[in-house]
Amino acid sequence: MSSKLFTSAKIGTMELSNRLVRSATQDPFGQPDGTACQAQIDLHADIAESGVPLIITAYTYVSPEGRATDIQVGFCNETHYESQKKVVEAVHAKGGRIALQINHAGQNVYFTPDLPDPTPLAPSGDKKAPNGLMTREITVEDMDRLCKDYVAAAVKGKELGFDAVQLHCAHGYLLNQFMDPNYNQREDEFGGSAENRFRFVRQILLALREALGADYPILVKVNSNCAGEADAAYAEDIVYFCREFEALGVDAIELSGFDWIAQGKQKNHNYYLERAKAVRAAVNIPIIFVGGVRTQEDIDAVLDAGMDFISLSRPFIAQPDLIEHLKAGEDAKCISCSKCFVLWEREGRRCVLHDKPEA
Repeated sequence: MSSKLFTSAKIGTMELSNRLVRSATQDPFGQPDGTACQAQIDLHADIAESGVPLIITAYTYVSPEGRATDIQVGFCNETHYESQKKVVEAVHAKGGRIALQINHAGQNVYFTPDLPDPTPLAPSGDKKAPNGLMTREITVEDMDRLCKDYVAAAVKGKELGFDAVQLHCAHGYLLNQFMDPNYNQREDEFGGSAENRFRFVRQILLALREALGADYPILVKVNSNCAGEADAAYAEDIVYFCREFEALGVDAIELSGFDWIAQGKQKNHNYYLERAKAVRAAVNIPIIFVGGVRTQEDIDAVLDAGMDFISLSRPFIAQPDLIEHLKAGEDAKCISCSKCFVLWEREGRRCVLHDKPEA
């Protein structure tokens, strides 16, 4: 067991008892109206009670048209707020801290609720979205509205007791779509160079910091890579983006990547560590590393490379009591198959390692 894993560390003003973070996990308990149910409340309480000092919520959409699937929870009306307050209270009652991850699906909308205009928004228009509709290019007026939605969600989260907010800039959602040249084909001031592709993210972060105050922790989740030939240039872009995050007052960066499911199925470990090392050399704020950390050797490699925190998602699904196993020097049992995303609906269990429920 790494000597660093169970030592305390800080993210902004948050003092955390160890260096484990529960990464945002798509919990299969969202309701049709976007509220959290009791199962989700209980899940977060159990994770906090196990000793995880910081939980990052699952994808939480900030605008009605930004919901990617029908199991995602929202944070854009009073009903959403009431249900999420119960999640916060449950985590705090067990001594944990919780960050609200705020997001918008952009063009990657699978689920289109009853909206006056269900047309998916995207950095570049005329692309077919997963819901079958063609996208419309986001205008500057759209960006201003969406920026207000992000800020309103973050401010309400702070009011309800969330300990931090995480801006989702990864995994093919709206802000990642602006930053990734594979998505962003704009020819105006929001496309082309890394600086231009970052412009909308910058607008939101400036607004978040102004609205939340100097001391409220702001985290960002971002892809450390992108698909295809563009990835060679993106290796430099991600360093630029992370330097800008630090300059804009972000308190910690969670580094992920676009191909985390494929990496796991290939049985790889510590998927993005080389990119993370480059970022580590460029910034001074904490780095939360996520992606293929499964063994004690993996943990040592990540922490010895200078990363401040290790973020885990699927391993906590496989073993809710994972911390006790790590303390005992054991490896995580998660095999990174990602079947946890479909098993609940099909079989009523979260992981292939869990027993099937009795008929």
